Amino acid sequence: MRPHPFIARLLCTVVAAMLSSHTAFAEDEPADCALRIGSGPKGGVYELIVRDIQTVCGNEVSVCAVPSAGGLQNLMKLSANEADLGIAQLDTLQEMARGGDDNLRNLQAVMPLHSNLLHVLALREGSKVKSGGLVSFGETRQIRKFSDLKGVRVALVGSAQLLGQTLNSQLGYDMDFVVADNDDQALKLLQSNKVQAIFTSGGWPMPNIVRHTHGSGLVLVEYDLSAHPPFVAVKRNYQNLDAFNFSFLAVPNLLLTRPFKPAGDMGKKVGALQTCLLRNMDNLQEGRFSAAWKEIKNPTDTLGIARFTRAEGQKTARANATPRVAP
Repeated sequence: MRPHPFIARLLCTVVAAMLSSHTAFAEDEPADCALRIGSGPKGGVYELIVRDIQTVCGNEVSVCAVPSAGGLQNLMKLSANEADLGIAQLDTLQEMARGGDDNLRNLQAVMPLHSNLLHVLALREGSKVKSGGLVSFGETRQIRKFSDLKGVRVALVGSAQLLGQTLNSQLGYDMDFVVADNDDQALKLLQSNKVQAIFTSGGWPMPNIVRHTHGSGLVLVEYDLSAHPPFVAVKRNYQNLDAFNFSFLAVPNLLLTRPFKPAGDMGKKVGALQTCLLRNMDNLQEGRFSAAWKEIKNPTDTLGIARFTRAEGQKTARANATPRVAP
């Protein structure tokens, strides 16, 4: 099955980023690192989650963060054996694995994590949109609700690249997409009216949203449509942008691992980390760690993705295996 043209272009972008950053990541990797975890951009919630894992379980299993652009690149690193574990959104895994790379279809879930929220940013004063094919002659439109996005140009960052394409297909909104390397580049595109909105995805509170003040000229766009599985609508607050009880589209994350043999050396290390995280869940949720841990309701519910199981439970895991990727 050939990938969608947008996905093919997206993969080229991700691969190029991986090649340019591979040497730097290798140099940063500690020599005694037992497990490499694909995290995310510096200062993001993914990075904070991996830092918490290091703090709580690092004495039992040495882990190191492999920086990335986010969940999509983490999947590529898992497929290329450049990471042993990685964090990714459920929808991104499903989309990339469907009819595609067996290395992705065979990934297993160590545990569920927090949900990523789709954050949509626009200019408070509004942006010019096309009229007669030209932006310069267009009307100024204030975008406040997701339903205001029909026909506009949007900058996509990280895992929002696939999510934006999925929503555009489902809704028929005829949005025009531009892929941005990071949130800063997307912001420059918005402020220069080259795009009228930004899609960026991350856990709450997302550092790249918290940094913007009321005087930044930015507003959050509220999600005002129905949410269909695996997506849900959630309410969150960002006081810095006067967003109170705002609705966001959200999708759960998973801590994923390659399908190591449970009784093998790498499988034992992953199993030890899994056990440590489960044993310390109360500490992670109630201690001075990322608020994202509080979202985990059942740490053994891996949302239809095959769960990694230690060697002792191998027979049970095989008997009760669920489909790895939802159709």
